[in-house]
Amino acid sequence: MQVKVIIGTVAFMLSMIILGLITLFEPVRMEQFAAAEVGRNVESGANIFFSNCAECHGINGKAEECYDTTGEQIGCKGRPLNSAALLCGEPSQRMSDMQWTGTKYALIHGTVNAGRPANGMPVWGQDYGGPLQFNDVANVTEFVLNYQTEELCAIQPFVFPWPGTTLSADYPDPAPEDYNVFLGMTMDNITLDEGQQVTFELPVTVPGDAERGSGLFEVTYGCQACHGNPKTGDPAASIGPSLSEIAVNGNERVPGYNASQYVYESILNPANYIVETCPNGPCANAMPNNFAERMSGSPQDLIDIMTYLLGEDIGTVALPYGVGE
Repeated sequence: MQVKVIIGTVAFMLSMIILGLITLFEPVRMEQFAAAEVGRNVESGANIFFSNCAECHGINGKAEECYDTTGEQIGCKGRPLNSAALLCGEPSQRMSDMQWTGTKYALIHGTVNAGRPANGMPVWGQDYGGPLQFNDVANVTEFVLNYQTEELCAIQPFVFPWPGTTLSADYPDPAPEDYNVFLGMTMDNITLDEGQQVTFELPVTVPGDAERGSGLFEVTYGCQACHGNPKTGDPAASIGPSLSEIAVNGNERVPGYNASQYVYESILNPANYIVETCPNGPCANAMPNNFAERMSGSPQDLIDIMTYLLGEDIGTVALPYGVGE
């Protein structure tokens, strides 16, 4: 009887020790289980994204490199998703611009689910007549959120100079590296006051590469698909106006604008002025409005396209707008 009591006592103590260890490590196990589930959801979302979304938003989510169903590279129609403007900060810049008061997850999930038909984003969720089940929409959302990293959020997005605006972000001193690259040898044209405001003196001139601009115009940003080839006329403009004489008629489109100012604004904010006549009749506001955000990671793209359109011999492009007084 005594032996049985000892065995029972030892068994009880071992059970309590095992139960204690399980209790101690259960939160870690559950955290690992949850992380594994999120990982599976992200992986599933990645497959859905590359099958359905990459054609517009790019194979890396940056709206830089898009391909159609035949494998031919085309201009990206969607906004960048692998972007600090969307993912970094609470709220992020895009949430603030939209005056969105919900969560970042809700913004992305709602956009995928219901689409944004007015901006060309189709409906994807079955709740609204799309092809994706609720869990598929959730997985795509998790995949997009997975783009957020410390490295991405450590980059200060470039803000293009625009009339009547001031760059009020807390820029470090010295000026960010992207400004150094963008302004080339004209860093003496940028100053930081005590409040860390960035001020441009006019004109700011930036070296442009017309040959690189040609590739950006024809393929990367897909401009040629609508405007045709501005140098040869083949293919001809089919949707948007021809740009073959833009260096001349750009001086006449908007009162007070020269060609450089006109092209600059037309790329970054195409709805500000709509040309009256296009190849198939009156022009519609069909030009994507995502170029400013797409080019924020590589502002040199804008300068190279402007150089290509306005003349290979101009050497530099004078930005038409400054920031500050």
